Amino acid sequence: MSKKHSDMKIRYIQYFSVLSLFFVFGCSNTKYLPEGDLLYTGGSVTVEDSIIKKKDKKALEKELEDLLRPKPNKQIFGLRPKLWIYNIAGEPKKDKGIRHWLRTKVGEEPVLFSKVDLDYNASVLRNFTENRGYFKTRVSADSTAKNKRATAEYTVQPRRQYKIKSVKFPADSSELSKEIAKTSRRSRLRPGRPYDLDVIKQERERIDARLKEKGYYYFNPDYILAQVDSSKGDYEVNIKIKIKEETPEKAKVAYKIDKIVVYPNFSISKDSVRYKKEDIVQYKDFTIIDTANTFNPRVFDRTIYFKKGDLYN
Repeated sequence: MSKKHSDMKIRYIQYFSVLSLFFVFGCSNTKYLPEGDLLYTGGSVTVEDSIIKKKDKKALEKELEDLLRPKPNKQIFGLRPKLWIYNIAGEPKKDKGIRHWLRTKVGEEPVLFSKVDLDYNASVLRNFTENRGYFKTRVSADSTAKNKRATAEYTVQPRRQYKIKSVKFPADSSELSKEIAKTSRRSRLRPGRPYDLDVIKQERERIDARLKEKGYYYFNPDYILAQVDSSKGDYEVNIKIKIKEETPEKAKVAYKIDKIVVYPNFSISKDSVRYKKEDIVQYKDFTIIDTANTFNPRVFDRTIYFKKGDLYN
């Protein structure tokens, strides 16, 4: 037999093997489904819009598809080997042994179409696009069933994306408002940029982190309110950053360092022991309790970089 015919024979065997695998995996994966149910093989999202650029549309479709639940069984080269292993292992009679291990550790139970909530997924897609500034988005859902398999198809029709027209930070005379206003220079909320709820959340986190550096120890992002006004039309929003009225008074105060006590020889076992008067040394801003007289007090003045009266951060 010539080398050419030998290569062709090997190629035919390979093709046949692959086709056989597709057939075996495919048939066995639907053979064990519950009566009347279908194997869910995934969902797709189509964004219908003539304004969004093709590249941005594809990126949005990918983001939306990642939100769909449940996820279908994992595939490798179009096959679902984990699902096949789950099926051929069968129901184990014991909570141990090879069959139990194959079914629970290696295999993957079928994702059934009966577990797919089309309306819920449509709601998730609508909320996501509206949080990105595509207000009043329309989402429809449908499904296709064939050979005991089913897919879900979602069509998203976003309106024109809203942009930020203006951003206002607190302008009253309180110290907290002044500190928040100072952070505006590094704000990601800028006129002309798309409205994005995630960016607003990140902005609250950013302001809170900055306030922590200024001593506002009890402040947290939940005390910041971003009021969004889209009533002016022209697909634009005005954003106003405010401090919530229910913010506790202690969160509005910048805390400073008061008493500084240094324990060079600290021990948990001696934590509650009352120290002798001669063990306590006052040096500048530091109260030093050094029972072994290990260090010269001047060492702490050179190595500790915060002082009494500094903002706590």
